[in-house]
Amino acid sequence: MRIAFVADPLESLDAGIDSTVGLMHAAQDRGAEVWVTETRHLEAVDARARATARRVRLTPCAPAGGVRWTVPDPWFTVVASRRIWLDETAAVFIRTEPPIDQTYTAATLILDLVDPARTAMVNDPRGIRACSEHLLPLRFPDLIPPTAVTADAGTIRAFLAEHGPAVVKPVDGFSGRGVLRLDEGDPNLPSLIELSTELGARAVVVQKFLPEVGSGNKRLFVVAGEPVGAVYRFPADGDFRIGHPSARAPVTARDREICARLAPTLLANGIHTAGLDVIGPHLIEVNLTSVGALRKADALLGWTLCADLIDSVLDTREERRSA
Repeated sequence: MRIAFVADPLESLDAGIDSTVGLMHAAQDRGAEVWVTETRHLEAVDARARATARRVRLTPCAPAGGVRWTVPDPWFTVVASRRIWLDETAAVFIRTEPPIDQTYTAATLILDLVDPARTAMVNDPRGIRACSEHLLPLRFPDLIPPTAVTADAGTIRAFLAEHGPAVVKPVDGFSGRGVLRLDEGDPNLPSLIELSTELGARAVVVQKFLPEVGSGNKRLFVVAGEPVGAVYRFPADGDFRIGHPSARAPVTARDREICARLAPTLLANGIHTAGLDVIGPHLIEVNLTSVGALRKADALLGWTLCADLIDSVLDTREERRSA
């Protein structure tokens, strides 16, 4: 059995915390061949998706305390390197970080050629294109805090006047990059708006700042539409943005309501796994391109999220093939 990962360059990954590495370990532990490629190495030949890929063998690791794992150097060895047909693998995990730019979009269109009834796609490339991580929550206005998406400085100022301090973030951002806090009385406000919108040329997400973030931003791990666990993440000292997982979080009735509301949309778009960010009662983001924090939570809490996700994907594939 082969499992393929479309990932960022292995040499760029922090193997001590990266969820892609954790998923590779889980696949290897189940006896699968682990093949790794990058978006630039995908190609379509005779209407089939093919990739120049490396088969890798990962070195054993163990929890190191906190959110990290001990990682030998080197943490992987290359066993083989050649072209493989992706429709001959059991599963393809699309694990490249955003933004969903031209290169990323071209890769997803090539991956569309893989039959998801034969090869599990996590997540389905069609769903990745259809479901923006920052904009999908707009379909559920009663679940989210006051939010605007705009490139207009006047609209942003009016939002601040109505709702008070706000968080602004790029539509295609990730990992807290480019996230700013805006305050109506800040003398830097004009410059911050210019920087975030690139002088009015780029729309941004503007969202009411939620004081409840001080009690933790909750990451809900969702598999096949169901919550399978949650962790709290807190802002680091001197930074209002969210840091690493720090504690197990309860899955509340409100969390289950949010998951139940989103589940039909996620499942209809082939989103097998997602990470929902929740502050207080509010849905903030739906992470679905390269869902992170799985490996961190496994190390911190002794969970098996990476292994459970691999098992779920392979079980779902067998159910589809036997249907």
